[in-house]
Amino acid sequence: MPLFIILGLLAKQSLGGQLKDLKNDSVDSLLNSTAQHLDSDFHRINLKHLDFLNEFIEIDGIPMMIIHIYSEYPDYGWVDASDEGISCVDDVSRSAIVYLRHYEVYGDSVSLEKARRGLNFVMYMEQEDGEFYNFILRDYSINTEGRTSKKSFNWWAVRGLRALCCGYRVFSEIDSAYASELKKHIELTFGRIREFLKYYGKYEFFDGVKVPKWLVHGGDATPEVILALLDYYSVKADREVKEIIKKLAEGLVQFQVKDSSNPFYGMHFSWRNCWHAWGNAQTEALAKAGRMFDNTSWTESAKLEADNFYLFLISKNFLNGIELHLGESPSIRAFPQISYGIRPMVSGLIQLYITTGDERYAKLAGLTASWLRGNNPAHSNMYDSKTGRVYDGIDNENKINKNSGAESTIEALMALMDISENPISAKYFYYEREYIDEIKRYALYRGIDTQEFRVGWDEKTDKWRIEEK
Repeated sequence: MPLFIILGLLAKQSLGGQLKDLKNDSVDSLLNSTAQHLDSDFHRINLKHLDFLNEFIEIDGIPMMIIHIYSEYPDYGWVDASDEGISCVDDVSRSAIVYLRHYEVYGDSVSLEKARRGLNFVMYMEQEDGEFYNFILRDYSINTEGRTSKKSFNWWAVRGLRALCCGYRVFSEIDSAYASELKKHIELTFGRIREFLKYYGKYEFFDGVKVPKWLVHGGDATPEVILALLDYYSVKADREVKEIIKKLAEGLVQFQVKDSSNPFYGMHFSWRNCWHAWGNAQTEALAKAGRMFDNTSWTESAKLEADNFYLFLISKNFLNGIELHLGESPSIRAFPQISYGIRPMVSGLIQLYITTGDERYAKLAGLTASWLRGNNPAHSNMYDSKTGRVYDGIDNENKINKNSGAESTIEALMALMDISENPISAKYFYYEREYIDEIKRYALYRGIDTQEFRVGWDEKTDKWRIEEK
């Protein structure tokens, strides 16, 4: 077991319940400092910039944490979203998950309290019908009219649901009363999910692509719902929740390129006839659900993407998006590239490794995450381990967006946490990419010990191939 995990387990024992013994002013003082980091021997995880983006507020007497959305080069101060607000469910939800994971691995009680306050904000933004508003304004009032904030069960709602379910799983072990509160808010969303499932077994067609109508806002948002409900089910094995997961997973399996002669073989569509890198967590959701419910068809669908389309993306130096049209060449966009496009691949590969035990997936997770440390089209480090800042993206081969907003920071930290918990991935994270040929679909990485790792298309067998020397 790696040293940083051992330290985390020991720390969890010593820090568990620490905040319950502190007075409120002591808690506030502690929260306004950077969270305790017990991983000095493993410097990649740095919450400093995410901590900086925090603000602790009270609404109706309830302590909450919000996350400021943007932070711009060169001074990296807080920047609001124009006409939208100062913080949103989108980012607070994901930051709560980061802090929950940090608590689970390192036993950091400060991270646990930050997660609790973030979850308080998410619950505040949920309405009685299970829908969510997204943004709050400077005076902490809810933005009820903004296009990206109106009450709905949209992207921000499913992210909110995932945070609530993750919190429910964690707090069920340490604070049953708070877990019960989270559970009530989770179950408010079930009615909205049922509305999508009314279309189970029905399809639409877009440019020749057969789209299951019962997916929750498409193939990209649906995995968030599945991952959320898997956390919920791990605590409360509810029959209806299992059935919801089953139907949604079936939809994802069907919403995938199954033609082996297609260059995008294995690709899970994001929406209609499109694939986009950001938020495409189908492989993660299917691999985890396949393991929990012993469903090989879900696992095979995840493997199909990882064994083919993920290798295609690596050989192409990663992509931003693909759009298919009948009778026309596909539209392929290389840029911009962002950490939110890399993290879902990393998480999916890690879940496949856990499910199958195949070390190839752990190795590929490390190589994919190394996009953050310069194995990318711009040959630039996107993550500063000293400050915890993550650049917002790569605009082209010669231009980096040096802003460092919440989403980029959160998604990169999630990817780094994934590989930090896996010694194989951690090793391959430090491989250098020596050569890439996008025409021949070939990439070569080399480790410190000079060992080669090759990803390429084998023209003799018409299959993707991985070699190590």
